[in-house]
Amino acid sequence: MTDLADFLRARYTETRQREQAKRMVVPSVFDDHDVEWRYNLGEPETLYVNGHPYPAEEYTEIATRPAPDPDVIADLDVKLALLDEHEPGGRYWPDSPRQYCKTCGSGEPNEYPTDWPCPTLRILARPFAGHPGYQEDWAT
Repeated sequence: MTDLADFLRARYTETRQREQAKRMVVPSVFDDHDVEWRYNLGEPETLYVNGHPYPAEEYTEIATRPAPDPDVIADLDVKLALLDEHEPGGRYWPDSPRQYCKTCGSGEPNEYPTDWPCPTLRILARPFAGHPGYQEDWAT
């Protein structure tokens, strides 16, 4: 079984990278010019300014700025912190395949332990139920 925490960490990392890649168009020297992106199947996109090819990287630097949503980034940071908080605390006994959560229950193997992955991680996994890497045994 793939580790549920690793699965979630990968999804949050992917989302964070997509969010941090977002850019917003800002006022620039291009405002009074005809800017057009052309897409041809199988070819890289081409930028034209006033009908002439123009370096896309230069346009991006001049006419856009990073625009990640700070609320999305904060939400992902909280979820990553929850993953760290709900790590396995250990095994019920030395040769046991079962682990317990270091946070849920008492955090001790013999005092009301909670199996790991714990309900907190299983709840965090619900939005990814349609992902190809999601495993049905992670459902709560």
